[in-house]
Amino acid sequence: MLGLVIPLLLLPGPGTATAAAPAEAAALGTTVTLRPTADAFVDSAARSRNFGRADVLEVAPRTKRSYLRFRLRGVSGSVSRAQLVLHTEKGAASYTARAARSNRWTERGITFANAPGLGRSGGTARRRGGGTWMAANVTRLVKAGRDVTLVVTAAGGRAGAVASRHAGRDAPRLVVQVGGTADPAAAAAGNIGCDPDDPNFNGGLGTPVACRPRSTADLLVGSGLDAVLMLGDGQYFCGGYQPYLDVYDPTWGGVKAITHPVIGNHDIAPTGGTDCDPSGAGGGYFRYFGAAAGDPSKAYYSFDLGAWHIIALNSNCRVIGCARGSVQQRWLARDLARRGRPCTLAFFHHPRFSSSYVGQQSTNAVQDIWETLAAARVDVVLAAHDHVYERFRPQGGSGAFDPRGVREFIVGTGGHSHHPFFGVTPNSEVRNNTTFGVLRTSLRATSYSWRFVPEAGATFSDSGSATCH
Repeated sequence: MLGLVIPLLLLPGPGTATAAAPAEAAALGTTVTLRPTADAFVDSAARSRNFGRADVLEVAPRTKRSYLRFRLRGVSGSVSRAQLVLHTEKGAASYTARAARSNRWTERGITFANAPGLGRSGGTARRRGGGTWMAANVTRLVKAGRDVTLVVTAAGGRAGAVASRHAGRDAPRLVVQVGGTADPAAAAAGNIGCDPDDPNFNGGLGTPVACRPRSTADLLVGSGLDAVLMLGDGQYFCGGYQPYLDVYDPTWGGVKAITHPVIGNHDIAPTGGTDCDPSGAGGGYFRYFGAAAGDPSKAYYSFDLGAWHIIALNSNCRVIGCARGSVQQRWLARDLARRGRPCTLAFFHHPRFSSSYVGQQSTNAVQDIWETLAAARVDVVLAAHDHVYERFRPQGGSGAFDPRGVREFIVGTGGHSHHPFFGVTPNSEVRNNTTFGVLRTSLRATSYSWRFVPEAGATFSDSGSATCH
């Protein structure tokens, strides 16, 4: 992207295509998300009956199987990974995907008597925990430029059903990666570069306790990442353009081409540092990141990364507005409604929940944003502002524990300094305020894993995994 991050675009409807920005393609490849052009199930107990209008696709051992046709004639290149993503409606906990021996069938004409036979097997989709989305690896069944019919059969001896293409946002989809790696890897942190006049700057070398963006940048550059999420306050003390060039760029600038930023409060401070924008409009931030930062009048945007929908928000609520009914909150609700992905991550600067004093002063401002995310079953929220690392249990809109709620991470450990904790906020699971580092995530089709990676010489870490809602 040569300094420009072009959001991935999701076009609604059958045959949806999602393309990576050009400079991302080398690492991530192109991700294409397809919905079926036709689907139906067949039943041996009704050999001549057609079920092409059904809202669900039924399967049962030896008696019922479901057919889904995907159009790949417009897709070119080498398929590195393909996953059939299904939304389970009832019954069976696992399904096997197979190739059909022919594409010669129609949605309104297929019956058990005339359905194509079964070809080679692909992977098995298994339901985990309380999740409703599942994915089967069908890479060996899919070739670019060639339409494919996938047949879903019961794998565990139980009947069941998954949503059909008529089910709207729960419709099946085929996520195809052409080139690149299998599961996108992303890393995140905020609160990064010190002002050049900070006594701890030390000519860019920092001290043991502050001004260490070089040590965290070393965890990013050349580490096989597909995206970096910068969680705000990239450059202290006021986001000046010259400090961005002198401090941020020689360190985190090494991954600028794959960086997706959000704006922090120090990125819009009008005074207090070097080369400040006195208007408070974040001129240095927007000049440095360019189109990657989104529309300067908004600083919020969204894009797709592999099978995930990613939402960047502006949590400077006094400036942009975050309350219910605000322009940003209404945009967020619309974006969530049309996301077309089973997994969603949002990131912004100010956390909703925090055990650090600084965060506790500002958490309520993003309450309506949090409620909007929770109502839409967003999986993960990343924030910074507090110079700590903290992980929370999944929480609902009110902040109560909810296994299908939003899991918040505070990753304010990008190198600037650390903040103290003041007690333990409910649902806080892990806390650290002595270690600089980044949070690395693997974004799979229906799940994710995380690992806090500390700077060289440090020992604290945190890791885990979870299934998307």
